[in-house]
Amino acid sequence: YLAMVLCVAVPLKIWNSARTERKLEEQNRSLVEARLVALTNQINPHFLFNTLNSISALIRVDPNEARGMIYKLSNILRRLLRKVEAFTPLREELNFIEDYLAIEMVRFGEKLRVEKDIDPDTLNQPVPSMVLQPIIENSIRHGLANQVEGGTIVIRSRLTNGYLKITVEDDGAGIPEERLKELFTLGV
Repeated sequence: YLAMVLCVAVPLKIWNSARTERKLEEQNRSLVEARLVALTNQINPHFLFNTLNSISALIRVDPNEARGMIYKLSNILRRLLRKVEAFTPLREELNFIEDYLAIEMVRFGEKLRVEKDIDPDTLNQPVPSMVLQPIIENSIRHGLANQVEGGTIVIRSRLTNGYLKITVEDDGAGIPEERLKELFTLGV
């Protein structure tokens, strides 16, 4: 009788564990996809309106530059509207950022400078889609936009011990010391 119970109970336990593991994997995958959709939807509406206003102003004084901005904006919108894969090669993410930064550089002029230090070995590494745009937008919006002299954004990529390391730095205003202490206290 014990052998019969074990013959039924052990496979049932294994099947139940495997089913639970599959459910957890599916939930994790859904969570990652939801986070990526949220990132994709984060493109700031102000960016769109500011870009359209810049294009409108350029049409009169530099139609070729306005045409170039429309092309770059259409590339950005096309990427946002098509079904975005969860991960994309760093090369594609950087191409997307090129169009975004080109528009921002037209808007800010010489106040916005961008430097890139990209290791060629990192270009085919997968990264979450739309991971760089919100970070760079925050650098511009919170770090550089209010600086009279503007500033520089530096984008770097390296492979370190088999891991992709991407850094985005700006030389802007920074976070006030009191707020920084608060953020670290809250664990944000």
